[in-house]
Amino acid sequence: MTGGSSIALATDPPRKLVNKLIPKVIPPENIRPGSWTVFATTCRECPAGCGMHLSHRDGRVTKAEGNPAHPVNRGALCPRGQSAPQGLYDPDRLREVLHRGGGALRPKSWDDALSAISTRLVSGGRAVILSSLQTGALSEVMAGFASAFRGELLYYEAFNYEPMRAAHQQLFSLPVVPHHDLEGSDYILSFAADFLETWVSPVSYARQFADMHSFREGAPLNRMVYVGPRLSMTASNADSFIQVPPGQERLVAATLLKLVIERGWQKNDLGRFRGALDAVLRAAGQPPGVPQATLLQVAESFGKARAPLALAGPLAASGAVATDTALCVALLNYAVGALGKTVDFSRPHALSRTAREAELAGLLGSLGANDVVFVHDTNPAFSRNGAAAQLRRAGTVIYLGTMPDETAQLSDWVLPIDSPLESWGEYEPEPGIRGLMQPGMGRIHDTRSAGDLFLDIARLARRPLSRKTGEEPPADFASWLKARWSIPGGEASWTETLRTGGEWSSRPEAVGAQPPLQVKGAPRFAAAGVTPLAKPDQAELWAWPSIMLYDGRLANRGWLQEAPDPISFVVWGNWVDITPRQAEALGIEEGEMVEVSTAAGSLRAPARITQEVGQQTVAVGLGQGHTALGKNAKGIGANAFVLLGGVNSGSTFAPCRISKAPGGADDRMTTTAPSRDQLHRELLQAVPVSELRIMKPGEGGRLDLPLREGYTPEKDMYPGHEHKKHRWGMAIDLQRCIGCGACAVACYAENNIPVIGKELVRGGREMAWLRIPPYRMPGEPLRYAWLPLHCQHCDAAPCEPVCPVFAAVHNEEGLNAQIYNRCIGTRYCSNNCPYKVRRFNWINVEWRPPLDLQLNPEVTVRTRGVMEKCTFCVQRIRQAEYRASRERRPLKDGEIVPACAQTCPTGVFTFGDLLDPNSRVSRIAAAEPRRYQLLHELHTKPAVTFLRRVEVERG
Repeated sequence: MTGGSSIALATDPPRKLVNKLIPKVIPPENIRPGSWTVFATTCRECPAGCGMHLSHRDGRVTKAEGNPAHPVNRGALCPRGQSAPQGLYDPDRLREVLHRGGGALRPKSWDDALSAISTRLVSGGRAVILSSLQTGALSEVMAGFASAFRGELLYYEAFNYEPMRAAHQQLFSLPVVPHHDLEGSDYILSFAADFLETWVSPVSYARQFADMHSFREGAPLNRMVYVGPRLSMTASNADSFIQVPPGQERLVAATLLKLVIERGWQKNDLGRFRGALDAVLRAAGQPPGVPQATLLQVAESFGKARAPLALAGPLAASGAVATDTALCVALLNYAVGALGKTVDFSRPHALSRTAREAELAGLLGSLGANDVVFVHDTNPAFSRNGAAAQLRRAGTVIYLGTMPDETAQLSDWVLPIDSPLESWGEYEPEPGIRGLMQPGMGRIHDTRSAGDLFLDIARLARRPLSRKTGEEPPADFASWLKARWSIPGGEASWTETLRTGGEWSSRPEAVGAQPPLQVKGAPRFAAAGVTPLAKPDQAELWAWPSIMLYDGRLANRGWLQEAPDPISFVVWGNWVDITPRQAEALGIEEGEMVEVSTAAGSLRAPARITQEVGQQTVAVGLGQGHTALGKNAKGIGANAFVLLGGVNSGSTFAPCRISKAPGGADDRMTTTAPSRDQLHRELLQAVPVSELRIMKPGEGGRLDLPLREGYTPEKDMYPGHEHKKHRWGMAIDLQRCIGCGACAVACYAENNIPVIGKELVRGGREMAWLRIPPYRMPGEPLRYAWLPLHCQHCDAAPCEPVCPVFAAVHNEEGLNAQIYNRCIGTRYCSNNCPYKVRRFNWINVEWRPPLDLQLNPEVTVRTRGVMEKCTFCVQRIRQAEYRASRERRPLKDGEIVPACAQTCPTGVFTFGDLLDPNSRVSRIAAAEPRRYQLLHELHTKPAVTFLRRVEVERG
């Protein structure tokens, strides 16, 4: 792949051809048919701001990868980032301007829309902009637009981290989300902060956590403790999970802070806070169900750690109790000297700019008939209770977005804007990291840039916008953006910045100084305690954001709906988690429909009975339950945002009631991994760190290598294969796998795996080539680990000899190849595969246009009656081999990177040549003490080597 012609593709939109024949006689200058180009942009699927590379082929984007040079994600992407091309090609995207006439939305022209809106503003309307979080050029344009029309601009995010910002405001006069250094920490204490899933910057934190938590010879294994009511993916990755009811995180934090102060483990004196802590604990009581010895051990370990770090969650919470938790967490960090070390206030995250509850409530409450409201790239009608009714009070509501979501459905004008992959723009997640966005291809539909729309409307309303007073208004938004990036060196520097994907050389390396405490006396803690729940149908609500769907904005993407939740492995919907005791008291069976109601609203969803939530706790995932958005999202699951709104002083979210509800077969949960037990098969193995430290290289257990030397006449019926030049293999480090599922979504994107829908998945027809099922750790019911599982490319593969037409064959480089046009669908290979990683096409899948434009042209699109499976991304292997041959050089170790390995935030996968004794994968197979093969006793000689998890004493 090359990035050379990508600059021209980005800067000259007419050259970017979409679904058009490319002439071979006189081809376009920068389009080479059949060749890949890669260019850099910035991911906008959430506020993290990861760097992204887009693979471009024949005028269309086909794949998203992480930008290796970007300091936030360093080449990795989460499942949501991987799904960005599916958002670009979403068949339900807005394609034309719509106007509400006669009660319904009907098509209109751009000229009609811009003329009507500008006329409305000229007549005296106030312009109010409610936007998703933006920085840089678009932020400047929107602020200038709002100011020109006597209006206001607010950045609305469903998750705005208000409790943390309020705590930092009270203590340090810094209402910000600071930078957290997980990699530099040796002891992480998370209070329901799911930093591996959705909290602030999960890809960055996942990489940092994997490095911090990995085994290093001669070094102590760093620890992570999680406090919260629900076993989330982050909680399961912790060394210790302290389960408490919702709202009790603050009591654990207060108790730990008190112990740190009393036992002298503090580095900064907080003795004057003891009275306030005593008052909180007297009013609310000690944390229920948590032994004092456990709290003492955690407090001592945290206080004596070299570089401790405490994190405050949960993500969707607001109110006094959540603020109390954040206050105690901030004081814990201050007490142990983490500020200025693992917590850096000099690098606040862009999320610090989002609107607070009071600001948002004030703006929405003030809307009237004279207001023109622009809602840009956000959906308050779905994620905020009561917002729809408040927006309808405005004189005119104008929606600028890509999807026909709930807010678009209530708007007077719907203006379709470019996808982030078609847009110019920039995003600065924290100071010194400026990511550029550039259009990856020509527009698919009749859309426009949001920046251009604001500039055009202001121009038509005779109030043109410019960057500086007296400066000539720019011709378009791209010109505005480029003017902000005036770099010494002229056009060459601009081109190089486009190629790099932004500018971050000025990112501060030194950590800012510890801010002084500004609070006089003791902080203001909430006075009331927790109200006891006396009746069986009463519980505390726990609302959590999905790693796949975030706040619901991505719910129409089939890859994400079909990607299982890491803990429950449920797909296509959400559910209600309740404990066995409460389910028994209410007569609720697994999978039965239940109704959950709070003072704000109610929902219906199937019950999942589990010990993963605390007593009298009801946990519901956010992001599902849309009434609009698109075919894949509408009517799937329940909207948990309707339960949020009013918070009493003793709850993190709200008290709720739960009862049985009527339901049909369509409401059942759909899961692709019904069991978490290993059934004594030792599939997912672990080794104690004390045992590992005394093991020598090669002592971890014998492997049956998929090479000639792995065969013996005593137990093998057939001789080993002869491999030409290469024998490809993989190593999977289970210690680094966090279960995020990014690899599985990347596999869908790379290999044209179809999305088949809820009903077919429920019938066992799933098509995923790579699954990451959770397994319960032996003796620990509240601790799971994940086992990435795809084709093992065995040398003695049981699938090959049973195929009557030789469709399953062993190729010259050791891959278990599948020849699709030979396959007649007997499924003997699947029956004979002990790993159950082969998939059968039961139907001819419809690729709804324009989803067909995302298909990888290097990979065959399979049809009904054909078997398929993981190929180790053979197309990438062949591309690398061709490139090396053309350059007349041998392949380099690590040059071939399958899609799963490329996107993995934690570096789980290692791919290479087992015939090369110096390759990393060969060295792992030969000497790593943690190595083992899955179902080794079957002597299939798999090419995948697993590395055992490393277990430490709990505490």
